[in-house]
Parts: sequence; C-alpha cells; structure tokens
Amino acid sequence: MKKTERAQIINLLNVPKIGPQRVRNLLAHFEHGENVFNASKKELCQRSGVDIGLAEAILKYKDFGFGLEQIEKAEKKNVTIYTIWDEDYPLLLKKIYDPPVLLYTIGQPLKKEEDAVAIVGTRKLTPYGRSMTKAITADMNAAQITVVSGLARGIDTIAHKETVKNKSRTIGVLGCGIDVVYPAENRKLYQDICAAGTIISEFKFGTKPNASNFPQRNRVISGLAHATVVVEAGHKSGAMLTAFNAIDQNRDVFAVPGRATDAQSKGTNRLIRNGAFPLEWGKQIIEQIQPCLFNTHQPLQEKIDLHLSDEERILLKCLNHQPQHIDEIVSTSGVHLTKTLTLLLGMELKGAVIQLSGKQFVRA
Repeated sequence: MKKTERAQIINLLNVPKIGPQRVRNLLAHFEHGENVFNASKKELCQRSGVDIGLAEAILKYKDFGFGLEQIEKAEKKNVTIYTIWDEDYPLLLKKIYDPPVLLYTIGQPLKKEEDAVAIVGTRKLTPYGRSMTKAITADMNAAQITVVSGLARGIDTIAHKETVKNKSRTIGVLGCGIDVVYPAENRKLYQDICAAGTIISEFKFGTKPNASNFPQRNRVISGLAHATVVVEAGHKSGAMLTAFNAIDQNRDVFAVPGRATDAQSKGTNRLIRNGAFPLEWGKQIIEQIQPCLFNTHQPLQEKIDLHLSDEERILLKCLNHQPQHIDEIVSTSGVHLTKTLTLLLGMELKGAVIQLSGKQFVRA
C-alpha cells in the first residue's frame, strides 16, 4: 500500500465519531480514502451507518496532513503501522466482528498466523493468583504459545514478566498511544517486551489512557488469541469484559476457580457457572485449542522434578497452588519442622516452590 493511501486511512479514522467499522464500509465502497473525502453528502449517506451529521463531519474535515504526520512519527520512533489490508495483519484478529483498521506496533513484526493465548485478570491479585499466573504462563511458554495481555498492573504484568523471563514471545496491547507507557511503572517491562515481543495499539500517537479506551482495547486482546484465560477477577472488571469479548468472538474461555468467599474469584467462578472451562493447569488449554492451531507445538508433559530428593518430593506432593502455612505442611508430610524449613528453602532455590508472607508456601 502506498504511503499516501495509508495516510488517507489515518485521516479518515481521525474524523470524529466515525469508528473502524464505518471506515471499513466506506473504503469497501469508495476503494480509497481520497474518494471518500471527495464524495458528495448524498453519496456518503447512501452507505450503511452514515447519517447526515457524520457525512458533514467527513466533508468538513480539513486536517489532511495528519496522516502523513503520523507516518513520519512512526518512522522516527521505529513504529510499524499495519492496516487490515496488509498481508501480515493477524488472521485471528481479522476474523472478529470489529477488527481495528490500523495497528501501531513496536518491537518484533506481527505474524499473520500466530498461535496465542490471552492471560488476563485483576490488578489486585492475591498470592494464589500470582502463583497460578506464573504456572499457566510457564506452560504456554514451554509450548511456544504466544502470551497476550494488556500490560496493566496485577495479573497482566505477571504474565508479561514471566514470559520475558522465560525468553518467550509476548504481545502487550495498549489502551493508549503506542508512545505512551501506562502504567508508568511498567516502562522497563514495556522496553523488555519491545526487545523480545510486540507492543500494539490502535490509537494514534499521544492518546492518553482514558477509561473509554480500555473496552476497545480488550476486544483486541481476546481477538489476537485462540483462547482467553481469566486468572482472578471481581464481578465487574476489565478482565470480565475481555472474557465476554472472547465469547462474542467464538473463542474459548478458561477461568481459574477460586474459593466462593474470595472477592477476586467472584468473576472467575461466575464464568465457570456460565460455561467457561475451569482451569487447573496449562495442558488443558493446549488440548482444547489443538485443532485450531496454525503450527505444531511442543506438547506439554507432566512436570517431573528429577532434581528433587525423595524428601523434597514428599513435601512437593503436599503443596498445590493454594497457600499453605508451614504448620499445615509439617502436619501433612510428617517431616520435622526444622527439616521442613530447610528442605523448602532448597526447593525455593530450585524453583519448585514459592514462599509467601506469613510462612506460607505454594507450588511454583
């Protein structure tokens, strides 16, 4: 696509209240952005979704240099702008009801056929949520499945960080401009993802992280993935909206079950009641989405820690992803308290367990 044509698409998207779906409809009929701006009010109103007010807004639009300015900024900042008509535009995203017309990206190139799973959840995660996110993410990394999330605090951040740590591919989808880091404390993570994965936004440069942007962002997170995993979420949260988007997009939804009394499990338990797959380990995801995958992936085997001693194996069998106090572990295992603490310290160094506050432990 020529630079001028790409600029006209950007111009058209910048017309107030037009939206990506109307832009696609207009370009399907008029073929080029320039033809849309040169059309008469009557011709524009004949297209679905275009009323007199929008037709007048299109015809009054004068900032034709805006698109070229955006392209020049992209070139200076090493940002690639994809349109929905480009060959490498993600196929899974293209199949949703309302795919973005434009994607601003930085980092590694997008792939047309990319096997990905979205991992999302609350910003106010619990130790249980942290542990489950790490375990599920590690399984996706081992299977070479790309992890998609929203770069938000909490579950999103853990999913991205673990993937980066495991030297695997992750995609961060923003609810602001590609040049705006939000939240600010994730600047280092943003840079790490750019080095090994991809940051995506459909918003123009400089767009602030307004609350109204995030529902729009959420449909892209689920749209890029074969399935969406909700680790922890309250009744009303962005993660729940992402799950509902996935359902609308005819994609699988998995939810990590939690205790009925936990506020951060209210949403996930609700999803399970309404038909989401209850998720205990990552292998379930691979088995479910296997028929849809574009590529052959490394099968997930049951994890057997051959480097653990017999005594360490006994303790490991007593642990799961629910936090357990040291006294409970001692009681279940029958191993002396001092010996248990020594073994757990060694197991933590080996990456088999995670120690939480209050002398609580979970399986890694």
